[in-house]
Amino acid sequence: MIAKRPHLPFAAALLALAAPVVTARGPAERLEIVDRAIAYHGGERYRASEVELDLCSKSGCFHLRSRVDGERFDHTVTGKIRDGERRVRITNETVEAWLNGEPVAVEPAAEQRLRDWVMARVYFPFLPYRLNDPGVYKHDLGRERWGERELHKVKVTFSPGSSTDADDEYLYWFDPESGRLEQFAYSYDGDPGGLRFRRLTHYRRIGGILFADQENYGVEGDGLRVDRITPDFAATLRHVSTIKLSNVVVRPLASPADGG
Repeated sequence: MIAKRPHLPFAAALLALAAPVVTARGPAERLEIVDRAIAYHGGERYRASEVELDLCSKSGCFHLRSRVDGERFDHTVTGKIRDGERRVRITNETVEAWLNGEPVAVEPAAEQRLRDWVMARVYFPFLPYRLNDPGVYKHDLGRERWGERELHKVKVTFSPGSSTDADDEYLYWFDPESGRLEQFAYSYDGDPGGLRFRRLTHYRRIGGILFADQENYGVEGDGLRVDRITPDFAATLRHVSTIKLSNVVVRPLASPADGG
């Protein structure tokens, strides 16, 4: 990545672009609560579907088309940038770009930046999918009380060198019974760094996949770690933005291409 974008960490997202890797940390273990969450939110439908949606937040509105067929992916994001309308399509092997409808040559040095730009927008609408990817290390922190509810807390870290933001850390809180993702938080480095805390709202199931909007809270500051997020600390965070999904269409595919 050419420059840090503190509001859009992509560490886990970029793992979706890489082949499984073996690291000194060894294989990542699965957690029952995460398996349950992925199944509840969509399970195998994530691996055999084409989804189109509009995503709007403080940074603008984007149209997403995401096709996943087993281990094969084909993601296209269209949105406004300073120079006009940008459209970027990425697959397992290729990166293509258009500006105001005209094809743009993509130099090898720019490919990772464009992949980052796409995955920064594709990753969050499909959580908790990809939490079982290679190189995603999950730590079960047990239950934690938030108001009148107990939520199951999981910390996620990443293999060093597995992505451009592998130092980012995440916390996820799930409903302990259903596995529904209720909220998540992440720390990021940058200029400055900081913390973000997101609560999921307006859940709706479309084509068998659970989608939600997100209320985004945060604070800037170097050296802030995600472990600082507690109910009391979260209550002090300022509201940064609302992330809304609309015009969601899910087209199921016959079955994952890899048969898995």
